[in-house]
Amino acid sequence: MTGPLLRCADVAEGLAAEAALLAAGQAGVCLWTAAQRGLVLPASTARQTGFAGAAAASAARGWPLHIRPSGGGTVPQGPGVLNLALVFPAPAGFGIADGYRLLCAPLVASLATLGLAATPAPVPGAFCDGLWNLALRGRKIVGTAQRWRATAQGPLVLAHALVLLSGDPAPACRAIAALHRNLGDGFTPDPALHTTLAAESRSVDAAAFARQLHLHASRELAALTRDGWPCAA
Repeated sequence: MTGPLLRCADVAEGLAAEAALLAAGQAGVCLWTAAQRGLVLPASTARQTGFAGAAAASAARGWPLHIRPSGGGTVPQGPGVLNLALVFPAPAGFGIADGYRLLCAPLVASLATLGLAATPAPVPGAFCDGLWNLALRGRKIVGTAQRWRATAQGPLVLAHALVLLSGDPAPACRAIAALHRNLGDGFTPDPALHTTLAAESRSVDAAAFARQLHLHASRELAALTRDGWPCAA
């Protein structure tokens, strides 16, 4: 792929790009994908008993683990996964739900150009389920998360979305299930509750979709910077 998409050698490089965007402290957009697959999980999971052994076993299965600063659950990364990160100062009156609305807007608009009507919805049984998944006919295609950081100028937000572009979700679901068995909690995501852009739109051009998404996301941030937020005091 070419254009606004950052092609990373591994997941760590993509997470570092997001961290650098947040450290810059200004509004910005980052799109990335990783050539090497892996699993990303919140720091709270890394504090669980038996994590070191579970991490070694996951790496041996070909799914190395990476820690992210936001909450949520375990998610897959690698070829066929597109990541969108937005960084922006939160205006007065702007809340967590507003952050998810801002993040979902360019995704919904970009999917609509392909004739796909995605809506925010929980998908129980999907990996990293939440109220602000984007779903198509009850199947998860986008996962979302946020991180808020206090600064002297006010809160700075990192809003992240993971888009399932292509490939079979089953291997990733098996890898997540194996990790959670090793951790002792038994969570097993259902592959049938996930879908991909390629499965939903057979003629999709991933590079063109990435450019469209970057355009819509940049417009959302420009409008937020220029006009503020409807809920602002």
